[in-house]
Amino acid sequence: MAEASGAPGAQRPYSVEQISDDRIRVRVGDREFEADAFCPHRKGHMVHGYVNAARLRITCPLHHSSYSLETGEAITGPTATPMCVRETTPATG
Repeated sequence: MAEASGAPGAQRPYSVEQISDDRIRVRVGDREFEADAFCPHRKGHMVHGYVNAARLRITCPLHHSSYSLETGEAITGPTATPMCVRETTPATG
């Protein structure tokens, strides 16, 4: 699980956890996503990636390819190959 923020001891509004050999779960606020555990570019471990909670993106720690958590689209970086993602936010009501 990844946590931090600008203030010591405070938590970021996200967490990342490995849920299987090839999948991770990313929670941002009250939303939850399941994504590939490895970057499509050079197989960086996305569980160690940076999550931009405001833009719902995850960035690979190796070469900084950035992907949309909503669509899997490659936003920045050396690849245009998308990442397999799906929203798994539990239904409320």
